[in-house]
Amino acid sequence: MLILSEQESLAQYTTFKIGGPAAYFAEPESDEEVREAIAFAEEKQLPVVVLGGGSNVLIADQGFPGLVLHMANKEITWTTEGETTLAVSDAGVAWDFFVSECVMRGLWGVEALSGIPGTIGGGIVQNVGAYGKEVAECIEWVEVYDPVTEVIRRLDRASCHFAYRDSVFKHEEGKHLIILRAAFQLKKNGAPALNYKDLVEYDKNEKPIQTLGDVREAILAIRARKFPDLRTIGTAGSFFKNPIVSNTVRDVLMKRYPDAPHYPVDEAHTKLSAAWIIDHVLKMRGVSEGHVGSWEGQALVLITDTKATAEEVTQFASKIISACMEKTNILLEAEVIFVGDIKK
Repeated sequence: MLILSEQESLAQYTTFKIGGPAAYFAEPESDEEVREAIAFAEEKQLPVVVLGGGSNVLIADQGFPGLVLHMANKEITWTTEGETTLAVSDAGVAWDFFVSECVMRGLWGVEALSGIPGTIGGGIVQNVGAYGKEVAECIEWVEVYDPVTEVIRRLDRASCHFAYRDSVFKHEEGKHLIILRAAFQLKKNGAPALNYKDLVEYDKNEKPIQTLGDVREAILAIRARKFPDLRTIGTAGSFFKNPIVSNTVRDVLMKRYPDAPHYPVDEAHTKLSAAWIIDHVLKMRGVSEGHVGSWEGQALVLITDTKATAEEVTQFASKIISACMEKTNILLEAEVIFVGDIKK
């Protein structure tokens, strides 16, 4: 039976450790409890937001005036046919637990996404990615509950409209859909993809990357150096997306900063490194104001202390955005999702 609480503090459910109370809060463990929660919200005419691991959100200081669903369904099933395995994971499963299970079973496909906080559901919404890999590449289908039609249905990969840190679930046509579970196509055989600078250096200077386990070990070690400890420091990880710009804009930047990292997207567009720009152009790595700052180990990561507010975070982020626009004419966009009424 679904349990509903009132005025539940949301700060404890986010890695930023920021956020006021939810008017109503529930942790559905089954599809039926999701239906029950949505029915309650509709009866009370409440807005609904789904919260996974809280690792990529910033919640308003005054909280959320509706129903927050903190997904607590946590089953994984494995079906093997030949050289492939279909892993079906509930939305509430911790993302890195899922990755660790895949690696332990000798299944290739998501190992490059080791160490990413959050849940399966949140990872799909954001199309999380790292070290040259995106979660969308392995997804077979996503099962959702549609509150409008009151039915559960499956979306194939194409219907999810995955793009860089984006999916249908972040846009009007899909915001209302509640992710229940997803299927991942994994392979028994594979080889380490050493096409990312950090991995190449690790392989050369620290330990050869030869096996599936080696990939996970290397990435966890690299991430430990780049990102703060979530147990002691408030953060949502990478706050901004890496900007994708026209090649004309890229050329202007490269003329001024020949060392700027850049990665071809297609014939007309290039992805730039937001972290490099914040560090080398804006000179804001390690800079802090009040209770918010840029992480010394990775400029893209904003960090907070225990006294920080959502408003302070957005004000600091806005200064970075303004400085980037002024010095490069490039617009930085937030990767973090904003929940509630936050001044930006």
